[in-house]
Amino acid sequence: MRNSLYFKLPVILLLFLFIKTGYSQCEVTANAYPQVVCADDAVTLSANGGCGFLMNNDFNNGTIGVGWSSAAANPVFNNPCGAGPSGAHLWVGTTPSQSRTLTTVTYDVSIGGCDIEWWMRYGIVPGSGNCEDPDWQDEGVHLQWSTNNGATWSDFPGPDLEPVGNTSSTTPPFNTTTPGSGGYWQPHSSLSQQQQSELYYWNTYECAIPLSATTPNTRFRWAQLATSNTGYDAWGIDEVEIKCPTGSLNILWSHGPTVLNPPAVTLPAIGQLSYDTCFKVTIWDSINSATDSVCVTVNPIPTSDFTISDTSLCLGDSTTFTYTGNAGTSANYSWDFDGTTASGQGPLTRTFPDTGQKVVSLSVQEAGCKSATTLKTLNVHPNPSVSFFPDPLNTCIGDSITFINQTSPANSNWNWDFGDGAGSTQESPSHLYAAPGIYNVSLTATTAFGCVADLQNIPISIYPNPVAAIDTNWIDYDAWTVQFDDVSQAGSATSSINGWLWDFGGNATPLTSTNNSQIVTYGGMGIYTVQLIVTNNHGCKDSTSMKITVYQLEIPNIITPNGDGFNETFSIEAIESDALNNVTLIIYNRWGKKVYEDVDYDNDWAADGLAEGTYYYIMRFTSPRGEEKFHGSVTVLR
Repeated sequence: MRNSLYFKLPVILLLFLFIKTGYSQCEVTANAYPQVVCADDAVTLSANGGCGFLMNNDFNNGTIGVGWSSAAANPVFNNPCGAGPSGAHLWVGTTPSQSRTLTTVTYDVSIGGCDIEWWMRYGIVPGSGNCEDPDWQDEGVHLQWSTNNGATWSDFPGPDLEPVGNTSSTTPPFNTTTPGSGGYWQPHSSLSQQQQSELYYWNTYECAIPLSATTPNTRFRWAQLATSNTGYDAWGIDEVEIKCPTGSLNILWSHGPTVLNPPAVTLPAIGQLSYDTCFKVTIWDSINSATDSVCVTVNPIPTSDFTISDTSLCLGDSTTFTYTGNAGTSANYSWDFDGTTASGQGPLTRTFPDTGQKVVSLSVQEAGCKSATTLKTLNVHPNPSVSFFPDPLNTCIGDSITFINQTSPANSNWNWDFGDGAGSTQESPSHLYAAPGIYNVSLTATTAFGCVADLQNIPISIYPNPVAAIDTNWIDYDAWTVQFDDVSQAGSATSSINGWLWDFGGNATPLTSTNNSQIVTYGGMGIYTVQLIVTNNHGCKDSTSMKITVYQLEIPNIITPNGDGFNETFSIEAIESDALNNVTLIIYNRWGKKVYEDVDYDNDWAADGLAEGTYYYIMRFTSPRGEEKFHGSVTVLR
């Protein structure tokens, strides 16, 4: 329910004790523009009227009203050409071309100083119809007077002035700055002239009644004396006033001013509700009075406050805007999301297409009242661009991988998953895998603003190492020539050995080799260290080494067990240096009979009990070259 606010009228001091008969009476109409305003807007108040009215006819009841003796113009009151100044108006244009006149009754205007005020316009639509334009010089409207009961008529004296007012809109009323005057208003022939002439728009006219017409027996008329035909040359009038002066005119508005057109009034807000406030104007002279009031609806100005659920976003995130003002759901909401517009009260959820600071604004209009614009900002931050590469991409058991982080921005938080249950928060960590296999590595980066992105399941391969092994085969004992063969294991079913690096120790020819098998000749006796490094097809390496003894086996072929201390026993130099193991010695005589056997020969056979002569031997032993056997002859001398 709207509240009503009334300005109280001060007590009118003048009481009217009698009413004098005659033409004098008071008429007043209170006006407010606009009649629906927003809080803190100004309203222009005005009052039309005065005392001394002979005619005051607004045609709002849909008839020609009182004060007329004839209406040969056969007018209509249904506003066929659009709205007029106020309510219904009198329109002429559908009648026959002759006798388009409106004639008043006889008035006594002998007091002098009387005038006529009214609103008028011509039709402005070319062609035939209810709104067709008067476009010939003689098709205009005359204001005339007669003092002989209409026997003869005279135009009001000139100058014939068009009103000065508004022609920029077809919606009345228009603000007439200078009323038209005179007795005839000549039409314009072209449409462009009509569009610029106030004659073709509703404006006010005011003409003083000439001295020659100030008689007790005067009539007035509006007459269109020439037309093209029925349905042409339309025109209309409204708010017709014929008034004469009286004594002192008193004016009082309910809010205090004492003039017909008081200063504008600014109307405040009362809470958040619409309300009506009314203004009352009273005029009076020494005989009569009149009162009218006008009410203005004051609507509150809506507010445009809103909240943002999140003012720091990551690209791709959404945030919700919630209106917190006082307007209703049917109000007009004008949102601007950094250049993208939207309507509706919301809540509205938005995702911004790019990064940076975003300006969001809202203005609200309700019941014709528009709020101030609320501006708020938020920030959309970029998501990290995640990038890394393993160095190396693939590796072998026992070798670590360093993950080179190329993510931007660099000042982020890191969460690594190496795919084997281990992780790291370092920027560019290194990791050592414990078992061969394929591992999926992932990195999640979080910026200082909480924006997250990741790079998932980058596969790396960890390969098994080969197992290095060497096999030897003596080619020539006396020449100290050995063949070295690679017998390494590649590491897995998908692996193969494709690289060898030999080092055979000093005094060897060749000294090194990159073959998988190599024959080597040593240049002298000694113990040599042989090393082999093997590489499989995945680049994984292993190494092994062994010692090899190069010697000359010296077996004597004469012993003299005669007690002189020289060549007393069958002894071998290599046995004495522990170069041979598991030595077995068997002696045969010249007839093939085994005469001696020692399965743990300790280098001390002295041919005990055997006569001089030549004997044959077989010697078996284990040397650094493996299982060996020698045979030969030995001579015993006594």
